[in-house]
Amino acid sequence: MRYSKHLLQGLLIATLGLLGACTPDGADSIFVGGPILTVNPQDEVVEALAVKDGRILAVGSRSQVMALSGAHTQVIDLQGRTLLPGLVAAHEHPTLTALFAGALDLSGFTRHDNQAVWEALRQRVSQTPPGEWIYAAGLDPILVPDLQIPLRQQLDQLAPNNPLLIVGQNLHSFWANSQAFVAAGIDRNTPNPSQASYYERNSQGELSGFIAETEAAQPFMVELKAPLKMLKRYEQTLDQLLVNGFTSVASLGYNLPPWLARYAALRGGQPRIRQYFYMTEKELDNLPSSPDNGSDYFKVLGVKLWHDGSPYTGSMFTRSPYLDSQLNHTLGIQPGTYGHALMARDTLRDKVRQYTGEGWQVAIHTQGDASMLDVTKAIEQVGQLPGRAPAVRLEHAIQLPVTLMPGLARQQVAVSFHINHILYYGDALEHSVIGRAMAQLSLPVRSAFVAGLRPSLHADSPMFPAKPFSLMQTAILRTTSSGLAINPKEAIDSHQALRAMTINAAYQLRQDDQLGSLEPGKWADLVLLDGNPYEVPPTALDQLQVLQVYLAGRAMLGNK
Repeated sequence: MRYSKHLLQGLLIATLGLLGACTPDGADSIFVGGPILTVNPQDEVVEALAVKDGRILAVGSRSQVMALSGAHTQVIDLQGRTLLPGLVAAHEHPTLTALFAGALDLSGFTRHDNQAVWEALRQRVSQTPPGEWIYAAGLDPILVPDLQIPLRQQLDQLAPNNPLLIVGQNLHSFWANSQAFVAAGIDRNTPNPSQASYYERNSQGELSGFIAETEAAQPFMVELKAPLKMLKRYEQTLDQLLVNGFTSVASLGYNLPPWLARYAALRGGQPRIRQYFYMTEKELDNLPSSPDNGSDYFKVLGVKLWHDGSPYTGSMFTRSPYLDSQLNHTLGIQPGTYGHALMARDTLRDKVRQYTGEGWQVAIHTQGDASMLDVTKAIEQVGQLPGRAPAVRLEHAIQLPVTLMPGLARQQVAVSFHINHILYYGDALEHSVIGRAMAQLSLPVRSAFVAGLRPSLHADSPMFPAKPFSLMQTAILRTTSSGLAINPKEAIDSHQALRAMTINAAYQLRQDDQLGSLEPGKWADLVLLDGNPYEVPPTALDQLQVLQVYLAGRAMLGNK
C-alpha cells in the first residue's frame, strides 16, 4: 500500500498530538499566525511550527500543530509576519571584522572623496598620543574614484610621531609609514614571506610603504590583535551577525584561538550563535585531533587553502589579461598580466588528498578561471573524495567556468559565491579591471544550481557588509550600484536565493541534517521578518527587517 508524503506527515502529527495531549507540558512553544517558510525539499510554506527542547517538534497546519500544545506551551502569534530558518553565513571572517573594528573607518561606505579620507586620518593623528599605533581600514580606490594612494614618505609626513598601518577594503592591500616598519621589525633587507605576499620596494630597493597580502602584514597588527582588546569587539561582531539574521557563522581563516572564540560567544553562560571554523595552515596548532570535535555550537570543520588572490591586486589567476586602465595603475596592477597560482597543482592535489583523507573538509580560495581549471584538475587527480560530502568547497568563484561544473558535481564539490562583487565593484570589474568579456561571464550562480553544486552566497566580511538580504537581492537582480547588468542570464529566483542562505550553506558546513530548514528534529534556529522574501519585490529585499532571532528556540534579541 502506498501513502502520500502529506498523509504520512498528517498521521505523524496526529500521533504527536495525542502524545502532547497526554503530556502536561506539550510543546515548549508554538508559532502561528503568519507564513512559515520551511525551505524543505518541497519549499513548503506552512501555518504553524512547534518547538520542544530546542528542536523542531512539528510543522504543518495550525490545527495539527496546536494539538501539540500543553498547559505550559507558549503560543507566539506572528501577527502576519514571516518566520524562516536561521540564516547561515557560509564564508565570513568575524575575527578580521573584530580586528578592524578597532581601526578608523576610511571606507567608501563612509568617506566619499579623497579629501574626506585624508582629513579623517589627519584628525585621528591629531588625537593620538605620540608613539601609539594608529590603524585605519577600508582604503578603497574603487568606491572612492579620486583617491590618491600614498607612498611611505607621504604617510611619514601625515603621521610623523606614530606607527601607522592602513588596510585596504579588499583585505589584500596594506600601507605603512616608516615608524610602523621599524616597530614591526621590517627593513629593506627583510625577505618577503612569499612570491604573493611581499613588501614592495622601489627601483633603489627602498620600501615603498605598500604591503601585499595578510601574511606580510601580520607583524604590523600585533597591537591591534591584543586578546583583551579583541574580545569585546568579537562579541559585538557576533551580536551584529545575529541582528542581521544569522544564527550560524563559518570563519574561513585568520581565526581567534578557539578557546577565546568559544568564550566570546557566551552570553549569560549560553552560546549566542553557532560557530564553525576552517584553519589556515599557519593555524594547524589549533586543529583538533579529530574532525569529531566540539559541540552543537562550536566545531572546527577543516582547513582553508589559497590557490590565487584578488582581482584588485592583480593576483587573481586568469586566462585573460588585466586591462590597461587608470584604476589598475592606481591598484598597482601591471596591464597585460594574468595573475598567478599561489600553489602548484601537484601540491594542492597532495594537500587535498591528505586533509580529506583525515576526514577534514578543504575550503579553497579560487577566483580566476585559470585558477579554477588548476583546482579542478587537482581535485580530479585525487580521485573519489572520501567521507561525507562536500569534502571540498570552492570559495568566491568569480570566474568559475560553467564547463567545469558537471565534473565538480560528480565529485560533490560545493561552491560559495562572493556575489556582492557585482553590487559594489561590478562597474570597475567590467570597465577597468578584467573587462566586459570576463565580467559578463562572472559569478554563474544559476548554472551552479542547475549543475547540482548547491551554491551558497557570502559577503566575505569585513570586505563587504554581512547583510544577507543584500546578497539575495544581488543574486536575483545582478545589477551594480549604478544599474549595470552583470551576466544577467545567471540570475536566480527568491526561493533559490533563500536556499543559498540557509539549507545550501548548512550543507556546505556538513550541518544540513541539523540546520538550514524547518523540519522535525532539526534545531529550532529561526528568524522573524517584517515581510516575506518570497513575495516582496526583489528591489525591496534589502529593506526587510529582522524582528527576532531564535537559537534553539531561545529569543536572542531582547524584547524586539
